[in-house]
Amino acid sequence: MSTMTIEQLSEYKNLVITQPHCPFCVKAKALLDDRGTEYTTLVLGTDLEKTEMVAFIEQVANTTVRTVPQIMLDGKFIGGHDDLVAFLERQVNTEELGDFEL
Repeated sequence: MSTMTIEQLSEYKNLVITQPHCPFCVKAKALLDDRGTEYTTLVLGTDLEKTEMVAFIEQVANTTVRTVPQIMLDGKFIGGHDDLVAFLERQVNTEELGDFEL
């Protein structure tokens, strides 16, 4: 078991904290893959402990989380799968419509 410090975790710009057999983790990663977003995946119980994840999110986002996935994009805390979906929808809604081809 490796342990990671908050400083080490903070170095990841795009991060998905996941665990095996988590359907929402799979969906979240698929959303990022579809957008061509590169990210690092850390697996709870393999790459870091749940206590480390909780402490990290508490420090960067001032919120307590108990679930996965937990997602960071551009060094900002996004949250879980539903938060990612909402974040991506807001991004699409604010992009210039001139780039879309019909």
